[in-house]
Amino acid sequence: MTPVSPGSAPVEPTKVRKIWVAMSTPFQANFFAPLIRALEGEYDFVVTARDHDNIQEILDAKKIDYIPVGKHGGRDLGNKLEAYAETIQKLLPIVKREKPDIMLTERWPEAVRTAFGLNIPSWTIFYDEREKHVNQMVFPLATKVFTPRFYTFQELYQNGVIDPDKVVWFNGFHTGYLKGAQPGGRNPYHEMHLDPPVVFVRPEPEFASFFTSHQLVLEKAVSMIQKTGKASVAVLPRTASQERKYSRMGVTTLDESMMESPVAHSDVAVGAAETMLMEAFTLGKPAVSAIYWEPSKPVQELHRYIPHSVDPTEIAGYVDNFLDADQMNAFKEKASLLVQNMDNPVQLMVEEIRRLNMKKEEVVLKRRSKMEIYIDIIQAASMQPLRPTHMMKAANISYNELRTIVEALESRGLITEETTLGGKYYQATKEGLRVLQEYKVVHTRLFAS
Repeated sequence: MTPVSPGSAPVEPTKVRKIWVAMSTPFQANFFAPLIRALEGEYDFVVTARDHDNIQEILDAKKIDYIPVGKHGGRDLGNKLEAYAETIQKLLPIVKREKPDIMLTERWPEAVRTAFGLNIPSWTIFYDEREKHVNQMVFPLATKVFTPRFYTFQELYQNGVIDPDKVVWFNGFHTGYLKGAQPGGRNPYHEMHLDPPVVFVRPEPEFASFFTSHQLVLEKAVSMIQKTGKASVAVLPRTASQERKYSRMGVTTLDESMMESPVAHSDVAVGAAETMLMEAFTLGKPAVSAIYWEPSKPVQELHRYIPHSVDPTEIAGYVDNFLDADQMNAFKEKASLLVQNMDNPVQLMVEEIRRLNMKKEEVVLKRRSKMEIYIDIIQAASMQPLRPTHMMKAANISYNELRTIVEALESRGLITEETTLGGKYYQATKEGLRVLQEYKVVHTRLFAS
């Protein structure tokens, strides 16, 4: 930790030796595991993990050492406040002892507040605009925020991101860390003697603040799927009550201690777990959404590509349709084309960390060529139409530079302009997507480590 004057905000370190990873949700355990594996030979790590939703069991299965700290306060505000205070009290001596140079988390308020108080830069991930009370505690104190381009900076600002220079934009979903991932050698369903095809189910997050009241949408759909006998049904419950409920249906219930991903080895995924549905889509698995509350902006985007219903009969019908081999393959092909143009946010984070340790002359050598700027603009417009201001931010160029480059790309048929009542928008054409994919192939062949 670098000493500074009292009251000053943390600044990015000039050298990183030890990284603190603070995990408060199962997603973070899965997201940060490949980052730790990629960097563990270059940096020291200290991992803190909250006792919630089987996070620690996931880390045990992945053989990642961690220090257990804190618990979830549940839905009661008083209990939440008590858990918040207790967690900070437990984190303080650990972090003071370990002296990390930087902290990585999704948006664990206690960890970000502790890091800020000890002058440790914190890197966070923004992908849910609904929990503004949490966001506004976290993001004003963060030194870097990784976020999908589905959002505008105005939306980030409303959630506490006040400095655009702190933002690292990426294409696609936060589950892009699974891009290109292949299932491991061990199929947990085979070991459990479940016959294919396997339908994987993940229920709703009952403790989330945006979760209002429970509806029996998923339970009824799962019961219908189970009664057809066309597939083995495996449910990964979040709570003991969910485990009891689904066990009574005669389906197989799983636990988080599985080393291999239950999504990756399934044939179809269905449920009311937002991140799980995005993971399934990123892995090319047919997915059906049973979300019945207000969806986040990334989920609204996801619903453009996967079936979504709150009618149990419709949900069971969508699953039945995907059990057909031709329908399953058609979905995989469609998902693959979209996922190709997503970024891997873990890889972006790894590159940003390594960049901190680069010498100044190495950074200068890494300045982008004209071709790389062109590719950045095509990449920015590959997932959805973008305004010129968003493209400028994505490519880190001025308006005059953008205007010249856009004209060149349009003349070559690589992007197209559309004028609406909301102004001009640009989107990559099929030819632009093809060029982007060819560039990525060449870049991987030449520079992959």
